[in-house]
Amino acid sequence: MIALAWLLPLLRRLAPWIAMVLLALACHHFATLARLRAQDLAHQAATYRAAQRAAQIQAQAALASEHERYRQLAHVEETRHDQELETARAAAVRFAATHRVQPAPATGAGGTAFAAAAPHPAGIRESLPAPGIVVSEDDVQACSEVTAYALSLRDWAMDVSAPTVVLPAGAP
Repeated sequence: MIALAWLLPLLRRLAPWIAMVLLALACHHFATLARLRAQDLAHQAATYRAAQRAAQIQAQAALASEHERYRQLAHVEETRHDQELETARAAAVRFAATHRVQPAPATGAGGTAFAAAAPHPAGIRESLPAPGIVVSEDDVQACSEVTAYALSLRDWAMDVSAPTVVLPAGAP
């Protein structure tokens, strides 16, 4: 008890100083924690922005690649369509030459009146008339061009809808 007698007054006089030192240490500790937390948040935000930029660059590259693919596909299909159109036109000319195709009438020329249709039940006739079916060369060309266009459009649609395999970045 004797030792406590002199220690107690000393503690009473030093208590405010001890409290201030402990408070200063706590403030320093929490200020350091706040500064480290702010640095971590700044680093995290910078990393996020860098990842966003990288993702945007990668998405733009993929989009440009798709645009180039579709542009090349359109060019190939346009070239193929032009070739098929020429082939269809040549086939129409051959058809017109081998079958009795009526030449296009002169502008302003009056045509012959068509005979009235013979009465017969609806449906397909048993036989064709002796002279056959006569169409104009322009009609043959128009049908050939529309058919070539339809076939080219179908081929293009099949190519566009075909699934593409996307390789990961850096893959061979």
